[in-house]
Amino acid sequence: MRVIASVLVGLGLVCSVLPSVDISAKAVLSTVQDEAKTEQQPRVAPAFSLPDLRGKRTKSADLENSIVVIDFWATWCVPCVGEIPAFNQLQEKYGRQGVKVIGLAVQSGWARDIKRFAAKYKMRYPILVGTDDTVGDFDVIGFPTTYVIAPGWKVFKKYSGTYPDKGKDIERDINTLLTKSVSAKE
Repeated sequence: MRVIASVLVGLGLVCSVLPSVDISAKAVLSTVQDEAKTEQQPRVAPAFSLPDLRGKRTKSADLENSIVVIDFWATWCVPCVGEIPAFNQLQEKYGRQGVKVIGLAVQSGWARDIKRFAAKYKMRYPILVGTDDTVGDFDVIGFPTTYVIAPGWKVFKKYSGTYPDKGKDIERDINTLLTKSVSAKE
């Protein structure tokens, strides 16, 4: 609400300085509220077809009916490396329930380089080799960035950066989506 109030105050100042500008605060508030509602609606995640570390392609269309955790990371990203154990745990705990944890390596060299890195850090979930286009399509502006994708290939949540309870928050999201899936089947 403070942001909206600031916008309205700013518009009031602009309108008082430029009386010829015909902007009503009510119209601006309505637009801001509409944008807030839009942000809360799940959007379809971008489609992709990317190779794994052996060269086999994975298509987002093949993941469409699953709960998917996609972690955008890079081999040179220290916080990304720190999150590997949490993603291993999520894969181990939820993989049997159909949840897919996928590491999407970008800006990290060739597949053979990433493969050595994945072995060194004992990554136990699939790794895809991403592109700058994929990074752009998913609006990734920094690493790590993690998406939780709901069935229907809808974005459920986006996490930018890292923090101590991120793994727990993603686990909560997975449980929420698993509960919704069970409820929808009943």
